[in-house]
Amino acid sequence: MSKEIKVVENPGAPTEVMAEHIIAISQGIKKLVDGPLKLETLVILIQHASGYAYGRGRSPSLIPAKIIKAVLAGISSLEAQYLKPKKK
Repeated sequence: MSKEIKVVENPGAPTEVMAEHIIAISQGIKKLVDGPLKLETLVILIQHASGYAYGRGRSPSLIPAKIIKAVLAGISSLEAQYLKPKKK
């Protein structure tokens, strides 16, 4: 016995949902970076929370601060890079 699956299409929804999420992520990172913690503090927290160390040998390095700062800047600019400005 098989169940019939009904597919309901809403062509506008996926892009709208994606745009909303891009806005939320971008603005969330902006709030985090502009919040009470110093950028260096955020970088240290991300380095240690990632649990990722790269490099070989006895003392692998944490993710460089330069890379973390670039990622934070990139995420905060997602809205400006990928979405059209809102019409007034």
